[in-house]
Amino acid sequence: MGAETAKRSLSAKPAGMRLPRGERRRRLLQEAAAFFAEVGFEGTTRALAERLGVTQALIYRYFSSKQELIDAALAEVFGDSWKPEWDSLLADAAQPLEERLTTFYCAHHARSSAMSMRLFVRAGLDGQPLPGRHGARLTDRIFAPVIAALRAEAGLPGLDEKGMMRGERELAMTLHGAVIFLGIRRHIYQMPMPKSVDDIIRLQVETFVAGARQTIRRLHAAADESGLTVPQLTPRRQR
Repeated sequence: MGAETAKRSLSAKPAGMRLPRGERRRRLLQEAAAFFAEVGFEGTTRALAERLGVTQALIYRYFSSKQELIDAALAEVFGDSWKPEWDSLLADAAQPLEERLTTFYCAHHARSSAMSMRLFVRAGLDGQPLPGRHGARLTDRIFAPVIAALRAEAGLPGLDEKGMMRGERELAMTLHGAVIFLGIRRHIYQMPMPKSVDDIIRLQVETFVAGARQTIRRLHAAADESGLTVPQLTPRRQR
């Protein structure tokens, strides 16, 4: 996004009219997120102010530090990306696991954008804590329901009886990583991709579930019978 576009977005009111404080702050956060996605978090507030056509002092009128601005910009982009109905979808044992995961990951992938993908990658490269916090949420909201469903199919103890194995979490992450990589291919590598990747996601889900049903049994058998060390993870809801 160029400086002129950003400047117009912050002053999109007729002459003589001022944006409400909350609206101005929200727009500033949107522009800051786009700025950091493009240049990284080493980008300065001075450069951001120049791009927006405002003073640096204006930015610090809303945020006490650059890190507070970064945290708020990340929250603006990623804070409400989870749809509440996904919780019930992933936990709905009446539907086959393949259908639940296909529906979820198609919807999840559709919400990604070039800006959000670049911002997330930048956060990891520049040492921002977002990826770590995001990983904990993934475990609670996605991996735990998937592992619980696989255990139920295999007749294994539920998560309330036996904590999540690290191997199980790694297993669930293979599917998640495959779907996320579709966004990386499109938005980071800028590779040609079909407009819809739903068929690819369905293929990934079907391949994952077929193998995961066998793998989760093996993980439990190895841990119980041979003493293989597979560290346990305590579900966050039990902490």
